[in-house]
Amino acid sequence: MGFFDFLFSSAGAASRGSVSQETEKKISYDWDTVRALLLKRGPSDLKQALITADRCMDTALRDIAVGETMGERLKNSRDKFDPITYQKIWEAHKLRNNISHEAGFEPPHFMVTEAINNLQRALQTLGLRV
Repeated sequence: MGFFDFLFSSAGAASRGSVSQETEKKISYDWDTVRALLLKRGPSDLKQALITADRCMDTALRDIAVGETMGERLKNSRDKFDPITYQKIWEAHKLRNNISHEAGFEPPHFMVTEAINNLQRALQTLGLRV
């Protein structure tokens, strides 16, 4: 695909390419926070770790896809992930939304850590070292 084909194709409108070095540095820094929170293992620490991991995913998606929301960016980057990984990103994002928007929502520890691990694998799929 040539440059102009990319610019004017529908795929070019929804997908931008790869994550910038600046974004990769920011995500790496934020992922250190995720690791530190996971070590604490408290319920609020785990929730904050998931929120931060989800933010890392959204930061990466901002570089590779267009969209006003993370959901739109994720839909527009579907071709970057295999179907199982793509579904797991959605599940992690939904869990993060429940944590952020539902008062008193207390998911089991394993659900939160699994969601974080799934986001980590998805970021690695994009070539990030987290």
